[in-house]
Amino acid sequence: MIQVQGRTEPRVSIVIPNYNHGDYLSQAIESALAQTYPQVEVIVVDDGSTDHSAQVLARYADRVRCIHQENAGLSAARNTGLDLARGDYVALLDADDMLEPDYLQTLVPILEKDPGLGGVYCGYRFVDQHGRPLPEVQSRVVPSTAFYDALLGGNFLVPESMLLRRRCYQEAGPFDTALTACEDWDMWLRVARREQVVGTSRVLSRHRVLSGSMSSDPARMIRNRLQVLAKHLGPPPTEVTAQNRAIRRAYGKAYLSAAVEHLQGGDRSGAVAYLAQMARLYPEGFEEVGTFYELGCGDQPKGYRGHFPTLPFRRNRAIAREMLQALWAEPGLRARRGAVQAASHLALAMLAYGVQEQAEARGHLLQAVRSRPDLLGRGMWWRLFLRCLLSPELRDRWRSRHHRAGRGQHALP
Repeated sequence: MIQVQGRTEPRVSIVIPNYNHGDYLSQAIESALAQTYPQVEVIVVDDGSTDHSAQVLARYADRVRCIHQENAGLSAARNTGLDLARGDYVALLDADDMLEPDYLQTLVPILEKDPGLGGVYCGYRFVDQHGRPLPEVQSRVVPSTAFYDALLGGNFLVPESMLLRRRCYQEAGPFDTALTACEDWDMWLRVARREQVVGTSRVLSRHRVLSGSMSSDPARMIRNRLQVLAKHLGPPPTEVTAQNRAIRRAYGKAYLSAAVEHLQGGDRSGAVAYLAQMARLYPEGFEEVGTFYELGCGDQPKGYRGHFPTLPFRRNRAIAREMLQALWAEPGLRARRGAVQAASHLALAMLAYGVQEQAEARGHLLQAVRSRPDLLGRGMWWRLFLRCLLSPELRDRWRSRHHRAGRGQHALP
């Protein structure tokens, strides 16, 4: 701790809002107390819990600052914690999630080295309700100059990903209590508009996947996503022009997220309906391989997205084709038919390669070239095609040699 005029002041405040997460709360608190960085205060705001959270908090009364308030929602609980925070930096930690011990030891020096930075974010691993690691890890990093635009395409962070200077919260204003989801996304957008924020691919937190959480409600998620976008960009455009492409893209990505969430919930017709909205507003999005990669992952839940051993590729391929067939009535897609078909086949080729169906992958690559012959001039197409010619044994040997050579991550799976 730092001594300031006879008082001990923390450099970092960790704010933990809690509502009826007594089963997980102690793990969150323990992860905050276990930080190897020493100058920390932990603030828990209990938002009117009716479970055994009070008994859990009683065990930490001498080490954690606990505040109890009437239930007012997640945003209000975070705002209470921010009002009480004394640290120069603030980390948010949901009561069912956890920080790795070196979270602060890694992130704080990045901010201290450059006073011009407003914040830094890190990667995270999904875990199940028992805290066991799931296959999916998110560690996306974008250039700081592109951070705001990247966020407009969708929130790729979780609350505990971000460490901000406390002044960033003070200048951005409180969390929006009118939002019942996506309130963190709204905050990151407000901060990113005025501050420089950098990222590290280090995986420094664990995000728990729970059934019945707010993120598993597609209707709630899309309603709040659209509300956030309307705050930052205004209403969705009524016509497709080159000038409003950035706004259309943001709304289109929101519709794509809603489509994926409906697939995860088993509602294929709902997924098609949102894809149709995307096609009308942002048809260019169907020329992106990533769109069909997401659709090819189908109903894989959070924590397993893109996990090949559990990917029912043939079933998902059929579903993706059926959905695309239903969308050809949209004029914006018909005008881009060749590029859209090529993107779909490239995504399916990547997924087929991932599940070791190399003949299937080659077939999709050839279909992609038939739709867009210019792909023959792209190195990405040739790299994947050549890998599809290798036997599984040779491919594994090549991968092993490639990793030993230290060339970094593959561009393709």
